[in-house]
Amino acid sequence: MPKHELIRGRIVDLRRLTNVHLYHRRPPGPSDRYELWLRDDTGQEVQFTIDTRTMPARRGHEVTVIESADGGPPTVLALINWTTLEAVNYAEIDPPPLLRGWDLGVLVLLCIGAIWWFGNAAPGVAVAAGAVWLSVAATARAMWRSVRARQVDVTITRVARVALRADSPLDPSPKASGTVVAFRRKR
Repeated sequence: MPKHELIRGRIVDLRRLTNVHLYHRRPPGPSDRYELWLRDDTGQEVQFTIDTRTMPARRGHEVTVIESADGGPPTVLALINWTTLEAVNYAEIDPPPLLRGWDLGVLVLLCIGAIWWFGNAAPGVAVAAGAVWLSVAATARAMWRSVRARQVDVTITRVARVALRADSPLDPSPKASGTVVAFRRKR
């Protein structure tokens, strides 16, 4: 299980920013992003930037931000809103693309290697090797996205179970409704 860092606080400022792209140079992924400022229990303010179109919170709401702590750059993976009892898993709804720009460089290297190694049969070998590379890379990244989304779902459920005690009228197992998860009322 990867490490996730939990930051709980109250939203003091929330801004929605929209990126404008020239013509066809639009990147794959959301063009909107939110700049979120939280004030934690110690009074310290923390800033988060979330590339998404989904934000189930606004200024004044108490939230928990789940962030990756795997050693790389911190990425916001989920947000739990305790005021409205909703959660959103950004690893699931706004995943990174399956193919990346450097995959084109790998294809060029495969073509050069095929020409050098196979000579006249190079075009057929290069096309086959390129198709294999793209399918393996996309499949591996799709599997990693799925595993990461499930791990974030488990973290959201664990945090909710700890925060919502047994005597609470709410059931901590989330009920999915589109992209936002709402906690169910106990019957």
